[in-house]
Amino acid sequence: MSSTNASATLFRPPAPMSALRPGGIRGLVAQRPITAFLALTFALAYPLMALPILAARGLIPDGWIRIPPDEMAGALLTLGALLPATLIVTWCADGHDGLKHLARRMFRWRVGTGWWLLVLIGLPALTTGLAVLLGDSLKSVDPAEMFLRQLGLLAVNFLLVNLWEETAWAGFLQTRLEHRHNVFVAALITAVPFAFAHLPLALFADFTPGSLAGSLLLYLILGVLVRPMIGVILRGTRDSLFAVALLHSVFNRTNNENGIAAELLDGQARTLCMLIAVIIITAAAAVTIRHRLTRRTSNHGNTATAAH
Repeated sequence: MSSTNASATLFRPPAPMSALRPGGIRGLVAQRPITAFLALTFALAYPLMALPILAARGLIPDGWIRIPPDEMAGALLTLGALLPATLIVTWCADGHDGLKHLARRMFRWRVGTGWWLLVLIGLPALTTGLAVLLGDSLKSVDPAEMFLRQLGLLAVNFLLVNLWEETAWAGFLQTRLEHRHNVFVAALITAVPFAFAHLPLALFADFTPGSLAGSLLLYLILGVLVRPMIGVILRGTRDSLFAVALLHSVFNRTNNENGIAAELLDGQARTLCMLIAVIIITAAAAVTIRHRLTRRTSNHGNTATAAH
C-alpha cells in the first residue's frame, strides 16, 4: 500500500498562535484543550440524547421525531455535541489556522490506491471470507441491487454521521493524545470516552444497572478494537480524516444487522469474523507503516499545554 506525497507532513500542526495566550474562558480552553473538549462534549451530549430517549419512552411528546429515536440520538451526539466541541476548542487553542488545518484533513482524499482498496473492501471481504471458512454459507443475492442499497446506506452514514464523528474522535482527540502517547495508547485512551458517549443508546431498550454495565463493557471492547484501527489507518493515509471516516462507515455497513455480511452470509460466524478482520487489518497496516508509528509528533500550539 502506497500513499501519495502530501504537501503537509503527517500531523504537522498549524502555525502556533501568538505566545501571548488570550485571557478569559478562551485562554483556559487553550491551555487544556482535551479536558475542555471532553467536558463540553458530555455537557452537550447527555442532555440532547436524553430528549429522544424520553420521547421513545412516552415521557415527553414524540411528534417532532422524524427518524428512529436511536438514530436521532446518534445524530444529536455527533452534530450537537462532538462537532461543536471540536470546532470551538480547536478555535480556542489554534485559532482560524487550526480550523483551516482541520478542514484540509477532513477532505484529504489523495491517499493512494492501495489504502483506498483497504478502506473500502478490506473489512467486508475479510469478514465474508473468514465466515465462509468457519462454516457460514453464502446466500443468493442480486449483486447490483445489494451494491446500490449498501452504497446508499454507506453514503448516508458517512455524510450525516461518520465524517463529523471522526473529525472529533480521530481528528481532534486521538491526534492530540498522540502528541504525548504512541498511536495505540492514544487509541485506547480514546476508547473510554467513546464508550461513555455511546452508552445512552442502551437506554432505548429495557435496562437494569447490570445490563447498562454490560453495554458499557461492549462499547469499551468495540472501542478497544476499532480505535487502534482508525489510528493506524489515519497514519497510513497521511492524516486523512476523509479516509478513516469512510472506514468507520464501511465498518458499520459490514457489521450492522442490515449490513453487507448479513446480506451475504447465512450463519452465526460473521460477528466473530468481523472482529478478527479488524485485528488483521490493524496489524497489517501497522506493519506496513511501522516506521511512522514510532515517530514523535509535534504539538499543536504551545508544547506545554497541547496535550491536557
